[in-house]
Amino acid sequence: MQSKEAHAPVFMIGEKIYLRAYKPGDEEMIARIENHPDPRQTLFYAFPTTHEQQREKINTLINSHTSIHFTICRNDDNEPIGQTALVRIDWVGRMAIFYIGIADKINWNKGYGRETTALMLAYAFDTLNLNRIQLHVAAENEAAVHVYQKTGFTIEGTLREAMYHEGRYCDFYVMGILRREWENTDK
Repeated sequence: MQSKEAHAPVFMIGEKIYLRAYKPGDEEMIARIENHPDPRQTLFYAFPTTHEQQREKINTLINSHTSIHFTICRNDDNEPIGQTALVRIDWVGRMAIFYIGIADKINWNKGYGRETTALMLAYAFDTLNLNRIQLHVAAENEAAVHVYQKTGFTIEGTLREAMYHEGRYCDFYVMGILRREWENTDK
């Protein structure tokens, strides 16, 4: 196997996955996140997207000073499996919103999401000097809520009937973690 660096520059590395900047070709995997029924179900995407639309969206996002995006890749084969980001970064208030999407169900429940979340929290607090990270998650997505709680997030409130999905309105949790809480977690 070639080194990871031969494929793309590694930005952060964990035991099972590493995070790197977007590179051309990633739009195919990102389009799967937004189009395939499995991840689309958990992320509540409602409209289909093309690879070209993904390229345009990615270029807009990576040129924004209020978002930082990474591609998630498996360590063992360098395969891009998802994307993660800090968005709506408020550099004065020192806070951001966390996002993660893993494209293929075969890569779910393997610890990739938990490891990605932990790497992103370390980056947010230790490198970017943020104080608060929050996210929104469907209340019925128990697996995701569990992962977020294991990494230190707490449920701060419920957005009642916040999204319309498959013929009904769904509640969403607002979850958050502060730097001081993260420093006291078992990383």
